[in-house]
Amino acid sequence: MVANPNITKTKINARELETEISKLQQESGYPYIVNVDTANRHNPIDGKIIMSNLCSEILQVQTPSELNDAQEFVKLGTDISCNLGSTNILNMMTSPDFGRSIRAMTRALTFVTDSSSIDAVPSIKNGNQQAHTFGLGAMGLHSYLGSPESVEFTNIYFMLMNYWTLVESNNIARERQETFVGFEKSKYADGSYFDKYVTGQYVPKSDRIKELFDGHFIPQAKDWEELRELVKKDGLYHQNRLAVAPNGSISYINDCSASIHPITQRIEERQEKKIGKIYYPANGLSTDTIPFYTSAYDMDMRKVIDVYAAATEHVDQGLSLTLFLRSELPKEIYEWKTENKQTTRDLSILRNYAFNKGIKSIYYIRTYTDDGEEVGSNQCESCVI
Repeated sequence: MVANPNITKTKINARELETEISKLQQESGYPYIVNVDTANRHNPIDGKIIMSNLCSEILQVQTPSELNDAQEFVKLGTDISCNLGSTNILNMMTSPDFGRSIRAMTRALTFVTDSSSIDAVPSIKNGNQQAHTFGLGAMGLHSYLGSPESVEFTNIYFMLMNYWTLVESNNIARERQETFVGFEKSKYADGSYFDKYVTGQYVPKSDRIKELFDGHFIPQAKDWEELRELVKKDGLYHQNRLAVAPNGSISYINDCSASIHPITQRIEERQEKKIGKIYYPANGLSTDTIPFYTSAYDMDMRKVIDVYAAATEHVDQGLSLTLFLRSELPKEIYEWKTENKQTTRDLSILRNYAFNKGIKSIYYIRTYTDDGEEVGSNQCESCVI
């Protein structure tokens, strides 16, 4: 297309585009960003990811449909049904059997995808029937751990989620003698997906993380080798298994922090439609623990990006990452700042930092103003719940 002289093209300055994106994000929180090359580089499924959902955590291969002039399907493609669930990190870490819990969740979400039949949109129904996909995520990371060890903890936690959903997806495929459509062309089928895991590098290394995961089964290189051979032999039932949604309302009901984000306030004011205003204190908040809580707006967002990058290593889809900034940015947080005012350059730096850390997508930018208001887009109800 670039070489074809019959296609009209207009060149724009890349820096000007970066600035325009930052201006829009300052005004509305949008647009969301999908680093589509990064997403496809980590995609184990045959085909190409071309888009995400609104909240940017659903990254799956789709195939186009063909329609005639009467709007009838000539060729039925495959689109996506969001079958989402979340683990509660605090509960999971106190579970007597981490693997059994994840396997039970895999079965529950399998029931959801098997039962879903959206007849009104045939391409979604077709995609759901072929791929059996779901997106199991996590919430409550800040409720459980808000320390420098967060990156290593997140790495091990999501590795375990990946391992056990693979185990159970393989069990279901063996029981039903059925795999997702296209399994034989995936990196699961040839075993290459498991190359990084059979090195045995994904184990707790620091004393603190060894202590936290004490009593939980940690798969070693030989366990990944065995799983690889089982998957190559019997396949997987689910095309996709993991995704981290924003987790709004459901996290408050579960008395934990949303998603794997830090808290925004020690006591958060929420407007519930039928109830009115409700005030939610952060999990575990007390007179003694107040000093241990830091708002996302007072954190270096690069640290949040580092945590998301650690989880991304093991998530086959995406993670809904929101960046939290003050309109008056404290100079002590970001070393490049010479004045307190948030600028388009700040957002450009953070987006490029995320890209270089291997982040697949950024949901939106929330800006906290001096009057205590948040500037940002309305949250997508289906993913937030």
